[in-house]
Amino acid sequence: MKSRDDRNVAHKHGTHRRELAAASLLAAMLGATPAAPGEVRAAGGGAERPARQEVVPPPARPPEIQAPLLSPSPEPGKSRLALHLDGNRRWCTYPDDRLVRPPEKEGRLQKRNEVFTFGYQFTLAAVRRGDAATVLMLFESPVYRTATWRPASKVGMTQKSVPRGPTIFNEDQPPPRPKQIPKSPDTLVPYWEEWNRCVGLPERLEFDLDPGTYDVYAAFDLMKGDGSWVHRTTGFLTDVPVEAGRRTRLDGLINVGPGADRQVELVRSSIEPESALPEPAGP
Repeated sequence: MKSRDDRNVAHKHGTHRRELAAASLLAAMLGATPAAPGEVRAAGGGAERPARQEVVPPPARPPEIQAPLLSPSPEPGKSRLALHLDGNRRWCTYPDDRLVRPPEKEGRLQKRNEVFTFGYQFTLAAVRRGDAATVLMLFESPVYRTATWRPASKVGMTQKSVPRGPTIFNEDQPPPRPKQIPKSPDTLVPYWEEWNRCVGLPERLEFDLDPGTYDVYAAFDLMKGDGSWVHRTTGFLTDVPVEAGRRTRLDGLINVGPGADRQVELVRSSIEPESALPEPAGP
């Protein structure tokens, strides 16, 4: 004879079987398959879809400098100066792109990947012979930011590194200084923005100038962490002739080579034939 506990267990199993049978019947009436044990169902009766994976966009293309739009012929009384660029027409910068760096002291740990370059800009300027006090800014690109100040907590620079072994140095030399650690998560530290470190230039840039003889300067300037600017790569050419109603061709070179090799040069200038300029449009 079964005890009261055995009868209670049998009653519970019977109730569970009836509930499963009722669920299967309801699913069949609704045209859905019954849920397997442990399967998660959505509100509509179907199995819950797996979470959608986040789509990571492809890396952005490096910025490109756009040439200014000019009319086919120069303005009345002006002449056209056309800068033709050779090379791969690319220029790149680096986190520490200083021209002058403090000398490395013997026995000190060399610092790597420190950020001193916060942005750069390409400019093209001219000085007319006889008016050296006036600098004509022919072209000025946008400022491309390569680093920003961010709280240390946002870039993971608040944890001290744990030494993995003893440091050995000569007794007659001072020990290396430990790496500077931000004092708090709110300390501002430079964050390097790799996607902006290179820029592309067009094949040709054109400008309208008054007739005369010019010295032309091209430069990539660097912005430091304090917002000040310094020349990094420059090129210039003197005695560039610009005659009324004629087009002057200025040949230049902007090229990025292996390593940190960069070329910014203005090579030669020449006055093109009169047919190089289109006839002005009639009334």
